Amino acid sequence: LGTDSVTLSPYLGFESLRPALDLAAQNDRGTFVLALTSNPEGKSVQHVGASESEGAVAKRIIAAATAENASRQWEQMGPCGLVVGATVGQALVDLGIDLGSFNGPILSPGYGAQGASAADLYRVFAGVESQVLVNSSRGVLSAGPSVEALAQAAQAARDDLLAARGA
Repeated sequence: LGTDSVTLSPYLGFESLRPALDLAAQNDRGTFVLALTSNPEGKSVQHVGASESEGAVAKRIIAAATAENASRQWEQMGPCGLVVGATVGQALVDLGIDLGSFNGPILSPGYGAQGASAADLYRVFAGVESQVLVNSSRGVLSAGPSVEALAQAAQAARDDLLAARGA
């Protein structure tokens, strides 16, 4: 299958992703590694270890992805992206995670149907907004099956995001 990127789960250890990371980089493709997801159940894994010196599992995954990108030769952002949900609220702060040093794209589910607003996105991702790819699958798809209605829903989401940027 030819794709631009693939989403990977690092919960067998970050290095378990090595074949996919290497293959993606060799083919000028990307990956998105689950780090701090929008589903509430994710906390039971991603927040574990918060009181330890290395930090929570999510913080360790983000550090590994940052190191992965630093080891690659790319003009801008590296090929290893992260999945960080728009609904994580204060979790980044609470877990001591600073995305400011992350050097890759951030896929952010949770906008719209899952409850995050455009203002939430700008608050959660303050300082790294240009790296964020906002996902609104259910919010757009629920307008279907009309192609015109789908296009209008996508445009409404875009307008909402742009309006919040200026707020």
